[in-house]
Amino acid sequence: MLPTMSTRRVTAKIAFVLAIAIAVSTSIWVLTRIGVIPSEIPPAVFYSAILLATGLWLINMLSGMSLTVLLPKVGNRAYSAATLLKFSGYAIVVIAALAVFGVSTEVALAGGTFSGLVIGLAAQPVLSNFFAGLVLLTTGVVKAGDEIRLLSGSFPYQATTFPPYKFFSPDYIYPGYRGRVVEVGLLYSTMTTETGLELKVPNQIILNSGIVNYTPAHSAERKMQVRYEFKIDHDPELVLKEVKKALANMSEVGKIIINEQSDKEYYIVLIEFEVPTREDWGLLKSEILRRLVKVHRSLRSKSA
Repeated sequence: MLPTMSTRRVTAKIAFVLAIAIAVSTSIWVLTRIGVIPSEIPPAVFYSAILLATGLWLINMLSGMSLTVLLPKVGNRAYSAATLLKFSGYAIVVIAALAVFGVSTEVALAGGTFSGLVIGLAAQPVLSNFFAGLVLLTTGVVKAGDEIRLLSGSFPYQATTFPPYKFFSPDYIYPGYRGRVVEVGLLYSTMTTETGLELKVPNQIILNSGIVNYTPAHSAERKMQVRYEFKIDHDPELVLKEVKKALANMSEVGKIIINEQSDKEYYIVLIEFEVPTREDWGLLKSEILRRLVKVHRSLRSKSA
């Protein structure tokens, strides 16, 4: 297969940057030899800086290329692969730059101990997010492609106030943000919310949050329910009989019972059903509700 134009452009950019880096390094070597650059300034300073700048740019470019190639093949997991490539690439480039600069192990450890204490105290929030990101990547608590809801008091969330009848269907709600994870990054992870917006969450918050996973790995089916109100004027035995008859050919439907009395004028019929975790339960719920409405209208017309 011939490379696409975008791939050719990226390859050309990489070749151009490498050529510039080689040309600058060669110029520095020549200028040092002829004495333009003072001998007090070691050439390794320039070489390590060139290697660091070129390496970081190259890793970013390769990470973007891997994302473009892998995304059509493995979906959202490509974001995790690109992030891991970026992390490992950064570490290799920094180590190589230090080696070119001539930093010995003893010096690196001695300087790292002191600077690590200073930087660690000043950058605790950043480091906590960084190490939380490493934990998320290595443990797979959340992965690209997971549809989750974050339950945390660390960022504000308030459920919309609905009229009471809106709560007939669920027994409870999860007070948190729901979305699909598209990337676990260095400091922040990115989710696309139910409305299509991007939500960037600090990794530390994710690590300290309760997580509801809507794409579970340990259960094949989800148990859902529909709750429907009938007036007490309708005979409960007749209601249950007609509801069971209307839903008889739906194998997903399980228990059908009178659940509770919502107020003095109504009682609630509860219908439980199961649906595979990867399927859209909303379509099945819609069909159940459609049939319940028809039963309700039929009973009301008979009692009129």
